[in-house]
Amino acid sequence: MLLCLVGVALGALNHDQIRGLKRLIKGLDNVFPTCNLILFKEKVDYDTADERCKNFDIGMGTDLEGNLATVNDDDKNTDLKLLLEMAYPIKEASANKWGDDRWVWAGMRKVSNNDGSKKGRVYDAEDWEWADGSHPGEFHQWMKNQPDQKTQKNNGVKLLQNQMRISHKGHWDDTFVYKTHPYACDYQGKYIISATRHTWWDAKEACETAGLHLAKVRNDAEITEITAAAEYFLGVRDEAKKVFAAENWVWLGGNDLDTEGEWTWADGEPIDFGAFNGDKFRLPNPDNADYIGERGQDVLSISKWGQFDDSFDTKRRRPFACQCPDT
Repeated sequence: MLLCLVGVALGALNHDQIRGLKRLIKGLDNVFPTCNLILFKEKVDYDTADERCKNFDIGMGTDLEGNLATVNDDDKNTDLKLLLEMAYPIKEASANKWGDDRWVWAGMRKVSNNDGSKKGRVYDAEDWEWADGSHPGEFHQWMKNQPDQKTQKNNGVKLLQNQMRISHKGHWDDTFVYKTHPYACDYQGKYIISATRHTWWDAKEACETAGLHLAKVRNDAEITEITAAAEYFLGVRDEAKKVFAAENWVWLGGNDLDTEGEWTWADGEPIDFGAFNGDKFRLPNPDNADYIGERGQDVLSISKWGQFDDSFDTKRRRPFACQCPDT
């Protein structure tokens, strides 16, 4: 099971927001995200990591190809360092500083002067390239005396250290393609999905503590994205469960708490239900039903199959989605 990510980098958040983000992603198995990056705990070789990131398309659409993480500023470098610490805490990691759990694959590789010659071993930023074709330029975090471009024969084939990895300390190193490490992909999505089951109010507070807000879903494309993210991170829908089983629903920021029938998102933006094709509520909802004398159903959730429901803000506990900034 996996997790999805925050529109600002961890390095741009204060300590309380970082703690809030860590609580959001607690309970997601083997995946650790921000709105910029997602780290997968499984240790694989470079080519496998590269292929998996190309196929990771949450928030991108199936017509676009993903890529290993582009770590081209200090905020993203800090993101990745902290995510690696969450996946493999340094106090539990290998005592060997070159151990496979002390590093994470990133997306920069050496693409020029790869003949192993003395000239090719001299560092030139133009020889190294991110997935978008850019070069490290002025920002880099190479360890002292790295990259050193050592060579090695493997099954009679000469290998060079043409792949880049990042340590718990945020240091960069060049290494061989067959090494196995956790890996990080760039994340293009709008949502961080939390597996923790909260009431609507607690979910709202949890998002805000992390510097975010409960999610908006404003059109059919965003319904497709959030339901794909919910299934990807929380598991596929289970229609054998009761209709309103928590496993199948995610809290959104929509509510009509201030004025009955006037739905807004958590940040006050009005909800335009006319932007959706067809009736997206699970009929006969919204019914604003009462429950044992409580006030009506004034907050919004969405199922893994893309239907809205009005619900009680304190009675039910569900997973929830936070919105990445500027999305």
